[in-house]
Amino acid sequence: MKIVNCLFAVPLAGLEQTFLDYSEALQARGHEVLNFVVPRAKVIEPLAALGLSYWPIANFNQYDFLATLRIRRRLISERPDVVFAHGNRAINLVMPAAKRVAPFIAVNQHINLRRTVGADFAIAVNDNMRSRLIDAGQPADRVYKVFNMVRRPTPTPTPAPLKSPPVIAAMGRLVAKKGFEVFIEALGRLKDQGVDFRGVLAGSGELEGELKALAASRGLAERLLFPGWVTDKAAFFADTDIFCFTSSHDVCPVVLLEAFVNAKPVIMTDCPGPREIAEDGVDSLVFPIDDVSALTTRIRLLIDDPTRALRLAQAAQRKILERHTLEQGGVQLETIAADAAARWRSARAARPPAAA
Repeated sequence: MKIVNCLFAVPLAGLEQTFLDYSEALQARGHEVLNFVVPRAKVIEPLAALGLSYWPIANFNQYDFLATLRIRRRLISERPDVVFAHGNRAINLVMPAAKRVAPFIAVNQHINLRRTVGADFAIAVNDNMRSRLIDAGQPADRVYKVFNMVRRPTPTPTPAPLKSPPVIAAMGRLVAKKGFEVFIEALGRLKDQGVDFRGVLAGSGELEGELKALAASRGLAERLLFPGWVTDKAAFFADTDIFCFTSSHDVCPVVLLEAFVNAKPVIMTDCPGPREIAEDGVDSLVFPIDDVSALTTRIRLLIDDPTRALRLAQAAQRKILERHTLEQGGVQLETIAADAAARWRSARAARPPAAA
């Protein structure tokens, strides 16, 4: 199949990683993938490294009708079998451009569902999002579910005992919903209890200054490192002993899958989406959202019981390798693309001809 994959964002974060994963997984299945991106997109470099074709299309905002016209002309020229779009801007610009040209699949990874409803088809990344899309008006038979996927590391990391002192890490955009103030306060309480550790909070964002100030106020200036946005994920996880995920809400964070596949014991919030892949006490430890005391207790539990930490890491890695790699995701996406294309063609064939 010929597949167009669209994303109009500049940074390289979770949404952008998912876009790259779709392209890589579909190309690996033997499909021709053309990617529509903005000219300054940071995904261009990895696309080129993967040998994936891309077309840079400038647009001012999600209402840029001239960009939509240019996208439509390109789609008519390419005649793809299916079009994927990730994120609100791409969905808003590409949906009208694809009308009557190719089946359009909106990939929704945001709690804002308004722009997704009305797409030919939609992909939700978890059961909660699928239910919300249907409740918002998207027909149930046109909503697929594909959990995010992760590359299988080569070589596959071996679960390892905690170092002394252990490195306790978190990663993500430094924004309010990620709950990193909970992570910092938990580390502060561990310090107050005399626990020896090193901390790492990787990422960048609008709250960077505020979070650094909070860390300093809790006496963590020498214990908590802020390395900024990390591109070498393998090195980051190789140095990590315990990974903490503290978001108050999220849909399907790739970083969580990366922690699991890299065989790290994970402590995570009990929020919809991420909770779908976690079994408390079996492959991770789950704690209530915003509960600093619960996070502190669970970190201390793993430090005091390294055998449990190793067991959780082994179970988590096994689960991800069995269910959520690019290989499995590619099969799912291929099936969805073929189904959407067949149903779209069938609907067009059944449509009565326009009146003369």
